[in-house]
Amino acid sequence: MTLAFANSKMPPVRALLVLCIVLGHFSYYGVPALGPLRSLAVPAVAMFLFISGYGLTRSWQLKGAAYLRGFFGRRILRIALPAALVALLHRLLTGSFAGLPHFWFVWTILFDYLLFWLCRKFLPEKAAPWALLAGVLLFAVGTAAAGFDRCWWISALAFPAGAFFAEYEDGIFGFCRRSAANWWLALLASAIVAAGLFLTGNLACKALCYVFSSLACALLIARIPLDGLRLQVLAWLGSISYELYLVHITVMLLLQGSFSGLAFVALTLAASIAAAFALRLLCQLITHR
Repeated sequence: MTLAFANSKMPPVRALLVLCIVLGHFSYYGVPALGPLRSLAVPAVAMFLFISGYGLTRSWQLKGAAYLRGFFGRRILRIALPAALVALLHRLLTGSFAGLPHFWFVWTILFDYLLFWLCRKFLPEKAAPWALLAGVLLFAVGTAAAGFDRCWWISALAFPAGAFFAEYEDGIFGFCRRSAANWWLALLASAIVAAGLFLTGNLACKALCYVFSSLACALLIARIPLDGLRLQVLAWLGSISYELYLVHITVMLLLQGSFSGLAFVALTLAASIAAAFALRLLCQLITHR
């Protein structure tokens, strides 16, 4: 059995994840018919965090300490610069910084990246992932205790889960490759545990639920030969998924009063994709990357 959770598979995955999030958000802006998609937003965000934790850890495994050199310019700036530009544009167009509730993700991912850098820079190799888990757990507990909206912490543990998946990937896939039954067992066990935790209704259990839902998705992605399929449009959209996430709320606010229904959805998606592409080009021009 061929199994690979490779970076080459991630662009179309990111595209599908960001579309789940964006389409779900339409229900807050006058398109109640898309309300059911809101239930996909949290697991989609969790999977984004899982992929981020996995990707950073795999890159560190391949490059070692050299990966940390230039980390702030290569990774942190990649997150902060487009977010700052969108916030400024939003201020110019709407007159305030209000209306950007989804920017919690920017602060969360910046915290995760900085914590990853600190753990890998100053701690022994075996201690680093455990310190990462402890730090994110403290972040989740702290934001929950401080009364932050649950979007800040409900999916937070998916980031260290992705890092641990990268650490033990060989063992996990080694077990799954022994037979198709083993892969099905791992997939179904992850999905059943996720469903069981979700159905308890307890928020702490739901936070754990998104760890197991991300694991189930990772096992599924590993089995599907996404990198062998011709998914150029999805792959391209995945390359600007972060920028699309950043700009879509501003575009919704600007178009909300002028259009409704399907026209509002179609025009907002088209304008958001165009704005996301322009934002990506602008950031590349500024950073010369």
